[in-house]
Amino acid sequence: MLNDAPESLHCLIYEETPDAGRWLKQGLHGLSPGQVVRVVDELGLFEQRLREEDYNLVFLVVNELTINDFLFLQQLDFCPPFFVCSSNRAVAADAYGLGAAGFLSGDLPPKHLSQQIGAVLAKNALSSGNRHKAPAVPFIFVKSDYKFIRLNFDDILFVEGLGEYLRIYTDSAKHVVLQSFSRLMEVLPAQQFLRIHRSYLVNLHKINFIQNNVVSVGNHQLPISKSQKKSFFELIEQVGLF
Repeated sequence: MLNDAPESLHCLIYEETPDAGRWLKQGLHGLSPGQVVRVVDELGLFEQRLREEDYNLVFLVVNELTINDFLFLQQLDFCPPFFVCSSNRAVAADAYGLGAAGFLSGDLPPKHLSQQIGAVLAKNALSSGNRHKAPAVPFIFVKSDYKFIRLNFDDILFVEGLGEYLRIYTDSAKHVVLQSFSRLMEVLPAQQFLRIHRSYLVNLHKINFIQNNVVSVGNHQLPISKSQKKSFFELIEQVGLF
């Protein structure tokens, strides 16, 4: 078991041909106590799952890497770290060009496989835990309806992902902006805003209550995903909202 593995490790494997990643599935076994591994061998279904579900790690098991088939990874609101896995070492250069966190060869010993995955998980956890320093000003400007609108951090209820767009909710309005979650999170204070789901970012100061896996913000009920639940409650305990 990896020390740096999250309590619930959700992995998605895309296999170019059925069962091509058997060695990978064997190597992943036991990395996390709450591990879930889903496997698909259809590219359309692979993209659909990434857009609709939350994963900590993704693996592409291919013989040849056709970059155009996977460009959608760069267009996701949130793309989890992914590895390209192949017995064809010539694929490695294209893998890093696509933005992969690493390349895994089919003949890699299980111990080295765990070390590489553990290093990526640790790096991802570190970047999430130390996301940003406090911003210099307590507001941002967003472009919506051909205007630049000033939004105070304390006025934002939550943010909803809409593909390439975001919808920012306040008590009095909704603003649709062409922006990604990752870019917005670079400017919002990390101790105040947290992603609770692939589609939702909430202002912790605006939470009415939390019940089971639902957060009440304003008049809205928002789901907490399994992959975000642990970090969400850790931050709540850290800022003393209990």
